[in-house]
Amino acid sequence: MGRYLVVLFIFGCSTTFTSKPCTEDSDCGSDVCELREGSAACVDPASATIMLGQSAPFSGVNAALGTDMNNGIQLAINEQNAKGGIRGRMLALSALDDGYDPVQAQTNAMMLTGAVDTGATPTNCPNTGTAVSNGATPAQLIPVSTTALDRGSDGVLALIGSVGTPTAVRTTPVATETHTLFYGAFTGATSPLRDTTAGTCQKYVFNVRASYAQEAVATIQYFQSLGVTVKGTTPAAYANLISFDQADTFGQAGYNGLLAAWEDLNGSNVLPGTPEWVNSGVYDGSATDPIARFRYVRNDDTSVPLQGSNAETYIKYLLGSGSSPLTVGVMMTDTYGAGEAFIKALRTWQYASGADQTAYNMATRLTLVFSNISFVSADALANALAEDGMIPGTSTPYTQNVLVSNVVPNYSSSTASIVTNFLTLAKAANQAPTFTALEGYISTNIFIQGLLNAKGPITPDSMIPALEGLPNLSLGLGATAGFSASNHQYLDSVWGTTINPDGTFKDTYYWTVDTSSAPLGNYMPFE
Repeated sequence: MGRYLVVLFIFGCSTTFTSKPCTEDSDCGSDVCELREGSAACVDPASATIMLGQSAPFSGVNAALGTDMNNGIQLAINEQNAKGGIRGRMLALSALDDGYDPVQAQTNAMMLTGAVDTGATPTNCPNTGTAVSNGATPAQLIPVSTTALDRGSDGVLALIGSVGTPTAVRTTPVATETHTLFYGAFTGATSPLRDTTAGTCQKYVFNVRASYAQEAVATIQYFQSLGVTVKGTTPAAYANLISFDQADTFGQAGYNGLLAAWEDLNGSNVLPGTPEWVNSGVYDGSATDPIARFRYVRNDDTSVPLQGSNAETYIKYLLGSGSSPLTVGVMMTDTYGAGEAFIKALRTWQYASGADQTAYNMATRLTLVFSNISFVSADALANALAEDGMIPGTSTPYTQNVLVSNVVPNYSSSTASIVTNFLTLAKAANQAPTFTALEGYISTNIFIQGLLNAKGPITPDSMIPALEGLPNLSLGLGATAGFSASNHQYLDSVWGTTINPDGTFKDTYYWTVDTSSAPLGNYMPFE
């Protein structure tokens, strides 16, 4: 401000001041090149704060998801600001609580983007006017908007670190419609993040983590390595798999990934016919679902016990009256509270004495293997199961055979520089490290590299080529890592991590895409 006052004093007869025009920061000396009233001009970096927005659950039963993601994002922002920001521009984050509620998340996204309803038709992007789930139970299909939305003058550069599929279904269209970046969402869903539902507006969406479909492929290969095999012939091929999933778009995304993975690995001929689970007498969901599924209500962990009971009925059907051992793989598209309740219910039943034990001998015949999708929050689940201790009457912990298919490395064992740096920053901030916080930190670091790669005024549109043109960052996060003009997903790797009895983690497998020699990915168990 001081230098402008000096200029006005020297040229006191002038009533206006025109900033120097520019095309990139290097044109501006100690200033930076930014848009002002539609034109690029050199401005003081102190007046060019880079605003990011986040809508996430900071309250309710899933608050740990939003809190941990926010912690990781903020660690990266604080670290870069301490280095001088982006050539003097400081980074700031506006975070709003959505309670993992899709409608509130949409309201937050509208506020953060400063969305202005123009009243014009059609909408800027096709997905905006498409009727999608509002997250209610039962869900209603409602468009985000039937008229075009523009980004407000105070709109954030990017919505970053959104938490959840149900929320992304309603916030992604807000971002793409207002031409705001939708970056690093904490979900691996295909739609609306990894498809073409937004048409040409899809260019504003950037994902960092591997997809749920990729997690499902890794999970199926893990299950098969433990002896979860097809039972008999079609239509019984899916019998020894169970899906425990949230009764909404998140659960459906995980279930769709599971079906696709099994078909890819075992052939599509397993689908025809009546699913074997229909004969078990358990009908939670559609009888046309090939894999037995047990669905709980989002944000309502009290809905889990009934699903545990239904799963027990199905497993008893699989065990039958024989004496042969049985290994059942349970893929869990869940959050940590519901996941802990389901695992605890099945484990307690498996080892309890009583009529079922006499009839089915589950304690010795049955092996249950639980694999939770990355969204669960591995740390929150591990802490809960570790606190549960041992299954009553046994020396077996509730953590037995419980794994999470994480999309970032195990922070307790990885030597990647970005992971060790995260641990140092988390310790200094007095934060317990978590997989979710690490994901937020990694994701935001990559975004910051995109900011540093942008040369001129920083806008959502200028950030697209800046992110697509990033060089190999050598983060040690998988050989296939990187953005490009044809690929807006940075990582294609999954780290399978087993929960130890004390709540720590053991590296179990590493999976990554390798389209050249293994189209379904390379599954590599740790010794």
